[in-house]
Amino acid sequence: MLRTPPHPRPRSRWLTLAAILPVIGGVIFGFHWHIPASVEAAQLPTLTPTPDRLATPVLPPSPQPRDFGQQVYYLNCMPCHGDVGQGLTDEWRAVWEEDHQDCWASGCHGGRAGDEGFPVPHTIPAVIGAPPILGNFHTPEELYDYLRLTHPPQRPGALSDTDYHNVTALLWEASGRSISRSDQPAPNPALPIGFGLLVIVLIVRFAIKRRGRSTA
Repeated sequence: MLRTPPHPRPRSRWLTLAAILPVIGGVIFGFHWHIPASVEAAQLPTLTPTPDRLATPVLPPSPQPRDFGQQVYYLNCMPCHGDVGQGLTDEWRAVWEEDHQDCWASGCHGGRAGDEGFPVPHTIPAVIGAPPILGNFHTPEELYDYLRLTHPPQRPGALSDTDYHNVTALLWEASGRSISRSDQPAPNPALPIGFGLLVIVLIVRFAIKRRGRSTA
């Protein structure tokens, strides 16, 4: 009498389980590998006020464009836009000497005949922070062109191209927007990894079924 060969299903189940485990591990690894970039993008860097908020910024040992831009900002932008880009707030004006806190006093920046300074609006918005701040600019190049045409308001275009590029780098990066990469989120690598492993599983299952049929 011919003996019936052992049923292949138990072995098939173990092989299927062994093929599925890499898929689960690959997807988990892909998401774990991708999370740090998302977390990093979500953390918006900001300028940190020094104890003396009117102190001249000091360059680090290996300064980057943003660091040079902070010096440009200090000399040309900070009086109106604030030490951390918050705008011309009452709190910021209170940091100044008492006789300089009223920007619109007679002889100052009120826009009257005889005033020594250029006219200053009563409301000056923030220039550093998450959207909608700088929301009208989609690239650093657009912000650079705008600054070069309009700032400083008393002498538009008076700074060097390098100064405009550096202060653009400061405003852009301090607002959490990267100059070196797109603002669009990076694709999640877990999806193609998982899809590729799933294809492998299907191929293995197909081979197991064909082998089982041939031995039946």
